[in-house]
Amino acid sequence: MKRVLIGMLLLATVWACEEAQPETEANMRVNYYTQVCQGIYEGNCLLVQQGAQIGSDEWELFYYENGIEGFEYEAGYVYDLKVDVTHIPNPPQDGSSLEYKLIEVLNKTAQ
Repeated sequence: MKRVLIGMLLLATVWACEEAQPETEANMRVNYYTQVCQGIYEGNCLLVQQGAQIGSDEWELFYYENGIEGFEYEAGYVYDLKVDVTHIPNPPQDGSSLEYKLIEVLNKTAQ
């Protein structure tokens, strides 16, 4: 009986370790236009800045297909967002290891 209990406890511990890591809050700026980008296939990418990068001239490609859950992008506006970022354990080979969910649109400015 003791072995079964220890086995179940060990299994529960391993299972808990494989779940998504705790979410972290982050600020993100989304540019007013998209850019064609190449991943597994050609598509449109958002141009984003995160954290200390916000306000600089550096923009990173953000594959639009992955998206930001709850965020509806409209071209012609710069967005300042607050998002939850969740680390995904064992993502698919062609998938992101991060998942983004909108908390709040802090600002939306026409360009």
